[in-house]
Amino acid sequence: MGNQIACKYLKSKIPFNISLLSALLVSINISVAQVKEEIKWYNPSAEKSPVLHQQLWNENTVNSFYDRLPANAEKSVRKEVWNLSRNAAGLKLIFNTNAEEIIIRYTTSRPRSGYAMNHFPATGVSGVDLFAENSDNSWLWANGKYDFKDTITYTYTGLSLEKEKYKNGRNFHLYLPLYNGVKWLEIGVPIGSTFKFIPVSTEKPIIVYGTSIAQGGCASRAGMAWTNILNRQLNIPVVNLGFSGNGKLEKEVVDLIVEKEAKIFILDCLPNLGGEIENIKPKTIYAVNAIRAKYPETPIILVDGSHYTEGRMNGARIKGINTINKTGFEAYKELQSGGVKKIFYLKREDIGLDMNDSVDGTHPTDIGMLKYAKAYEKLIKTILK
Repeated sequence: MGNQIACKYLKSKIPFNISLLSALLVSINISVAQVKEEIKWYNPSAEKSPVLHQQLWNENTVNSFYDRLPANAEKSVRKEVWNLSRNAAGLKLIFNTNAEEIIIRYTTSRPRSGYAMNHFPATGVSGVDLFAENSDNSWLWANGKYDFKDTITYTYTGLSLEKEKYKNGRNFHLYLPLYNGVKWLEIGVPIGSTFKFIPVSTEKPIIVYGTSIAQGGCASRAGMAWTNILNRQLNIPVVNLGFSGNGKLEKEVVDLIVEKEAKIFILDCLPNLGGEIENIKPKTIYAVNAIRAKYPETPIILVDGSHYTEGRMNGARIKGINTINKTGFEAYKELQSGGVKKIFYLKREDIGLDMNDSVDGTHPTDIGMLKYAKAYEKLIKTILK
C-alpha cells in the first residue's frame, strides 16, 4: 500500500518537474540570446572608406581585404612571396569607442594546427594585439583573454581607466596577426557604446622591405614586431613588407614598392641573401636607383644583417654574416661615391643584439625586437630632424 501511494505521488510530480525544467531551459535560452544581442558587431570590410591602416594597396586593388600586395602581384612575384603577402603582418585597425568591453572575433587562412610554431607562440603567429592612445601621446596595452578555436576570440573587459577623462571615447589600435592571414574579422562592443573606425590617413608611411625578422618572427605578440613598436614610438605609419625567408631584394618586389610614395624606404634584406653573395651589390644598386629615379629626395636606409646571437660559438656562421654585411656596406659606399644622396646605413653594432635577444640564434625575442625598433628610431629621428 505504501509503495502504491509512493508511485502515485511520483507520477503526479514528474510532469510538474519536467514542465518546470522546460520553463527554466526556455528562460536560460532567452537570457543567452539577450546577452548575445547586447553586443553590436562591426566589420571593417563593410566600411565605405578605407580603414585598414599600414596597407599600401587598399581593398580596390587586393584579392582579399587583408592582403599586403595588390592582386596583380600574383603574376609577377614568386609563389612564396605571394603566399607570405597574404599574412596580415603590420596591418592594423584604429577605432574609437567609450566601451568598457571589446570583443574581437575572426578566422584565419591557416587552420588551428597552424596557429603556432615550435619556437613562435600562437599569440604572435595568429593573435591580435590591442593598444590604447593616451591624451599625452603615451600608450597603454590592453590585456585580453584569448580563445584559439576555429573562430579566434579576444575579450577585453574592465577598460575603465580614467573613464571621465575619456567619456567621449578613446582611440584603440588593433595589430593583426604576423604570420597568418585574416579571412574575416569583427569587433563587438556593448549596445549603447559609441564606436567608429578611424579612416586611413594620407600621411606618407615608412616602407620596410625585409625578411622574417621584419615580418615579426618571433615576437610574442603582434604589437611587439619591431615595425609595430616603431609605429608607436614615432607615431608614423610603418608598412611591413617582410617576407619570411624570401626578402631577397628582388626586382619584382622593388618595382611594386616604388609605385607608392614613402617618408622613408628601408631595405633590410641581407639576412636572406647569404646564399647569393654575388647578387648583393647589383640587387642593392638596382633597388636604390629605382627608388631614387622616382623619388630624388626620399631617404633610403640600408641595414646590416644582425641575425646571429650565438656569440662566438659558431665560427662559420659568424664568417658568413660578416661577409654579407661587408658586401652590403660596400654597395652602400659605391652608391655614395656615385652621387646618391640621402642614403643611410644601419650597422649591426647599432642594433646591438646579443645572446639574450633571440629565440633560436636568428629571430629576436621581444627584447631583440625592442632593440631593433630603438636603433631604427634613433636613426630616423636624426634623418627627419
